[in-house]
Amino acid sequence: MKKTINHIIAALSSIVLIASCNMDLYPNGSISYNEEGALFTNEKELTYLENGLYTSYRSGFYGEYSITEEVMTDGFNASADFGNNYGGVHRVDEDMNPGDYYIRDYWSNRYSAIKNYNVLINGVEKLPEEYAALGAKAQLVKGEAYFFRASAYLDLIRHFAPDYSASTAAVANSGVPLVLVYDQNEKPSRSTVQEVYDQIKKDLDSAYVNLSSVAGAKASQKVTVDAVNALYARYYLDVEDYGNAAAKANEVIGSKAGYALSSSVEEFQNEYYKDAGTEAIIQLFANKTENGSGTNDVYTYMASSTSDVKENENGRYFNKPYFFPSQKLLDLYEETDLRYQCWFTVNGENKLTGEVYPTFIINDFTKDVTIFSKYLGNPDLTSSAVLNARQKVKPLLIGEMYLIAAEAQYRSGSNEAKTTLAALQEARGASASATVTVENLYNEWFKETIGEGLRLSTIKRFGNGYTTRTAQPAATGLIMEGANYQNKSVDAGDYHLNWPIPTNDIQTNPNIVQNAGY
Repeated sequence: MKKTINHIIAALSSIVLIASCNMDLYPNGSISYNEEGALFTNEKELTYLENGLYTSYRSGFYGEYSITEEVMTDGFNASADFGNNYGGVHRVDEDMNPGDYYIRDYWSNRYSAIKNYNVLINGVEKLPEEYAALGAKAQLVKGEAYFFRASAYLDLIRHFAPDYSASTAAVANSGVPLVLVYDQNEKPSRSTVQEVYDQIKKDLDSAYVNLSSVAGAKASQKVTVDAVNALYARYYLDVEDYGNAAAKANEVIGSKAGYALSSSVEEFQNEYYKDAGTEAIIQLFANKTENGSGTNDVYTYMASSTSDVKENENGRYFNKPYFFPSQKLLDLYEETDLRYQCWFTVNGENKLTGEVYPTFIINDFTKDVTIFSKYLGNPDLTSSAVLNARQKVKPLLIGEMYLIAAEAQYRSGSNEAKTTLAALQEARGASASATVTVENLYNEWFKETIGEGLRLSTIKRFGNGYTTRTAQPAATGLIMEGANYQNKSVDAGDYHLNWPIPTNDIQTNPNIVQNAGY
């Protein structure tokens, strides 16, 4: 039995190596699980298991796990050199199907992680009396596992199921399979949307009880009560409980941790370049050799050249992005908006780094085109002068809490919505909206959370599709053109807004019903 315990611990801790070496691996490790005996027998083993849980959680952010929905929607245009990366989901055509790698990976990442969370939760619940001294620490780790599982199911339901509504929440097979106990032989059917959200709430309630003593802290590497409240805020917004959504979001905004919106170029540099700011409710560990998450490099792909092709202002460093921000997105920002100034490289100038980086597309350099550089990379996470788009993972940021509070207040008819939205806009250097409308709330979500992997849930929650991805005039000749590229439109009822269940799961589990249209 001791051998089985050690194998489980090794499997969980080995995910650190798997995730940091190759995010294309599928799935994230394997656990051999036996319900008999103790999952852990001392604090060191419990810590190994806890580290494995954090690695499972961290591995699901950035890279393909946020890029897929961002390039699927209306914020980006594929460059002429994009090499068909994310091609099916960007075109939203017949290639966006149950066999799509990016969609498959999103599904498998979350369910592989859920397996780990279930093993830990079950292991703590069945901890033999002889290890009672580990109880307090075990309950904290169990609370983290509940939080992670709630997060995973919230991600799954937002991507693979219709948006929550009173008329659709109870429809059979509308949600995703609920797997709460590890059983490799189980073939679960899809639960309803309501059942999945009910489970998310149960997990959050359990996490809150176990983690209520863990105070929030800026850029915390561990789950805190503020993180639980932030996830509560997402949950309540989704299920249209606007009073609780606003209350939970405001609880985080007013936390003693002192989260603060970046409101100067220097503060943006600290937050979005050096990973040393005041906005992150959680900021997970990373170093040069052990990152464990995806990288958002499709927007920049910084490279260098030793040839004499062309010298540029920053030595021989340049950007070669696969996707450019659409003019539709850029037009939403005022020139005074610090998000526009710091998250986009305009005419080659990047305010986060203070450097000039030309763009190299179709075998030539240009500075005229604007690129998205929110995730250019933390210089402490690269061993060379070439920034690699690696940033410390920030699953929850304080800016989203302002958006949730403002939207919830507006939808519940509260006059506080204008004050909340203005606090976000003015901190960012933008003009405060004279009145709060559905349109400016929707646009503020677009501007504030661009690149974070929240675009699809925003589009679905507001009941929108999108009309075209108007391209930058300067990108003429530099992007892919046609009906499925810069002219792509997706109706609010388009079936692609609910991602397909991956082929492997449909083939191996006859109890799973595919989403309509695929």
